[in-house]
Amino acid sequence: MSNNPNKAAEADVKSVLEEAKKTGNLSEDKFFALLNVMMAKEARIAEKEAALEIAIQARDSQRKRDSENYTIAKIESQKACKHLKGGRGRTRGQQRDPAVFAHTFTDGTIVIKCQLCSARWLQGDTDEYLTRNGNKIPNWTNIGWRRAQEMCEDSSNKASSSERFGGNQHTGSTPKNEAGVSIPNLQL
Repeated sequence: MSNNPNKAAEADVKSVLEEAKKTGNLSEDKFFALLNVMMAKEARIAEKEAALEIAIQARDSQRKRDSENYTIAKIESQKACKHLKGGRGRTRGQQRDPAVFAHTFTDGTIVIKCQLCSARWLQGDTDEYLTRNGNKIPNWTNIGWRRAQEMCEDSSNKASSSERFGGNQHTGSTPKNEAGVSIPNLQL
């Protein structure tokens, strides 16, 4: 006799189905026994799905807490950052050298970033507010775009940029097909 009643019931289901296939009918008792086994199986599946859903929700809430804690820690480090090279060994008489640089993206957007705390300043940022995705959020660094540009000018770091193309201006001649019609997007 089997130790697992579920396996035995499923084996009985298989034999009942085989018998119904051969004979073409199923007695009422066997039908209800088959129905009970199937309902028990569905209940087990539903129980597993509910447990999985609870586990997913627990993981999601933990990830959300971790993300919030990371964001809080990042903001705190940016608040405390002096944005100056030299770290703890920096002396008062040492030359002022901000650890910031400007980067220009391919679309012409300029971002100034601190190499120590990863604080970023965009055009339109003020000492009170940072503008992100059209929203104004409090500026915890208390440094606006103008002051960030001044730090870049004082810094020994060089500005960086992505590869930029001259816009949509076409300087060469456009190839033509046999009929003399221009082929504007021919890739060579």
